[in-house]
Amino acid sequence: MQDIRKPYTRSKSSRDISHRVEEFETNDYSDDELDDEESVRIPNRSFRNRRNLDHMEMFPKRRREGVGEEKGGRGDIVYRDPRTRYMKSNKSFGTWAFIITVLVLAVGTGLLTYVFNSATVTITPKYQDMDNFRKTFNFSQNSADTNSIPFIVATTSLTSSKVLTLSETKKVEAKASGKIIIYNNYDSSEQKLIKNTRFETPGGKIYRINQSVTIPGKSGTTPGSVEVTVYADSYGADYNSAPADFTIPGFKGTPRFTAFFARSDGPITGGSSGNMSLASQSDVNAAKDELALETAQKIKSTFSIMKKDGYIGLYSAVEVTYKDNEVEVLQGKTSTYEVTATGYLIFASAAELANKVAFSARDYKKGDPVRLDYTEMLNYTRKDTDKISALSKLDVLVGGNSRLVWITDESILKKLVAGKKRAEFESLMGGISSIKGAEIGFSPLWLMTFPDNVSKIKVVESLPKR
Repeated sequence: MQDIRKPYTRSKSSRDISHRVEEFETNDYSDDELDDEESVRIPNRSFRNRRNLDHMEMFPKRRREGVGEEKGGRGDIVYRDPRTRYMKSNKSFGTWAFIITVLVLAVGTGLLTYVFNSATVTITPKYQDMDNFRKTFNFSQNSADTNSIPFIVATTSLTSSKVLTLSETKKVEAKASGKIIIYNNYDSSEQKLIKNTRFETPGGKIYRINQSVTIPGKSGTTPGSVEVTVYADSYGADYNSAPADFTIPGFKGTPRFTAFFARSDGPITGGSSGNMSLASQSDVNAAKDELALETAQKIKSTFSIMKKDGYIGLYSAVEVTYKDNEVEVLQGKTSTYEVTATGYLIFASAAELANKVAFSARDYKKGDPVRLDYTEMLNYTRKDTDKISALSKLDVLVGGNSRLVWITDESILKKLVAGKKRAEFESLMGGISSIKGAEIGFSPLWLMTFPDNVSKIKVVESLPKR
């Protein structure tokens, strides 16, 4: 078999390959110097004449990057390694980036350490749960009474009505009545009018007062005056009238007759006589119970969201009073039963109530500032005879579960730790009797000293739930 490599081993290229490679690398060829007609010769693959690659350049040399050109000649050639093309510019950018990063970190660290630094002190105050507490305390509206707990009263009113069925027919006789104002334009002396003094309208209807009254004297040109209720002299609707003027027949024939007079403040109504359809007593009583319960619940609901700084509401000791028109309904003057309920709520001094409760605590020392938590779990009971609306001093039984908490003055605590080192914190807190435990948190975390500015120190209270 013929060796297919034989023709190539006899070629001229196999003999002078090394010389041609060296000549190619050292010469610089332009495009017009290439001989298109020269045949391409394939080199022999023999290892005998292979060029040593240990000293070959791994990157091709660029053509003519000379610092100058020569006419008709080669000039000075400068070759540049492609790996170093951007090395100088990249090195400059990296240096500036490093410097800027260091400056930013230094400024940021300084700001966090000296400008935006802060500290949080979390304290667990001393406390005692007052379970099944039960004691009667005296409450007074007189703040000077040191033996009592001061209180103030909040009030609210609500009116409800219900139309009743006219289920009964009765003979009704009622006298008309209304408010009048009596004037004294006689002199500056008082004038007393006895019970049953008569007042007469221009139409001749007589009305009387059922109590004695004193009319003040005139002041300069202003007459003295007093308001009073008058009642018709007889039963019947004839005495119902629109607002009118009155004279006093008892002064007739004297100078006082024209100087003393009266005018009704609104219409005079309620006079009736004969059979009338009206609501029954049982219907009135049922309406009274229904509206009383409804208005009481609404008033207590209104009080339940009422708060006052520095005071504790005794919500379970609310008093509700009622005023209705039962008489008018039973007399047939109206078929609409109407009731106005007024509620009274005690707001007791929170500090004084806490101090009174604190005397039952085992670790309390007189004068310790304390407060009561969980006051919504306390019940307040007053005597039925003690009316908030009428008394300025009354007894209330306080019972239930609450928590007594010793108070720490935050402003004093902040001043105590301001500028102090972290290592001093434990001993500083140990000197405050109202604190059971305390922890600190710094921002940034590497701070070892509290800020000098107390506004950068925050105090947080942490207590376990009951």
